[in-house]
Amino acid sequence: MGKLKDFMEVFKVKQTLLLLITGICSYLEGLRIAGKPFDALSFLAVSLSMFLTISGTTGVNMVLDADIDSLMFRTKNRPIPMNRLTKRETLVTSMLLIVTGLVCGLLVNVYVVATGLLGFLIDIGVYTWLLKRKSPWSVVFGGFAGGMPALGGWAGATGSFGLGGVMLMLLVAVWSSLHIWTLATYYVDDYRKANVPMLPVVYGEKRGVQGSFLVALLVLFISSAIYYLGLISIWGYVISVIPLLLAIVFLAISLRRGNYRKASFRAFKMVNMFMGLFFLLLALS
Repeated sequence: MGKLKDFMEVFKVKQTLLLLITGICSYLEGLRIAGKPFDALSFLAVSLSMFLTISGTTGVNMVLDADIDSLMFRTKNRPIPMNRLTKRETLVTSMLLIVTGLVCGLLVNVYVVATGLLGFLIDIGVYTWLLKRKSPWSVVFGGFAGGMPALGGWAGATGSFGLGGVMLMLLVAVWSSLHIWTLATYYVDDYRKANVPMLPVVYGEKRGVQGSFLVALLVLFISSAIYYLGLISIWGYVISVIPLLLAIVFLAISLRRGNYRKASFRAFKMVNMFMGLFFLLLALS
């Protein structure tokens, strides 16, 4: 059980489930738009594909970032820095999950496989390997990896990417920058200690909040566009954006008061709530 718990921590199960929700709900919405009936086997295959590829990609990320994690107070007790899991066993297990997930995707269509593979390549190749240790804008590019489950879910249902799938992908991709920058502003000392050039580390906490505020407005704009496309009902849209609006208010007030870290953490919790609510209500409405 201890080993299983460690692997669950390495695969960031809560974060994985949030991204899985975006993919599953996009799949269900895609079925509605395409006028296709629900098929339990296809639903199971696309869900497993996304869950396994997201988990595996996160595991590989943990292996590559183990040295950073060992330096940060927030992450130093993770399984790899604490030697509860080795890099080798984590990497092998993660790659097995990714391959199995891609095979499951083949049972649906090539679009599910393509988005799963693209998510891996962007997250590991572009974000973690190339940019994370070099540029404060790494999360802008890395965010597109987070958007792949939504795009894959939509395409798995409709058989094409389509405008709806692209908009849902963009929503998650842009939200990812907001998610990370608010967290990085709160834990700025950790990122500075590990020499990770996040926006608030390079340009200061105020710039971190300003960047988060502007991205939050962009997330609001994209979510509004999705409503106007008819993908979510008016009540679903209104309910889901309440946490996002609160996050925008927290960030705006902090620019006057200077309580950047506290406001960023409060905004971080609100934007996560928004993302889960938006996609759940997208599917339900």
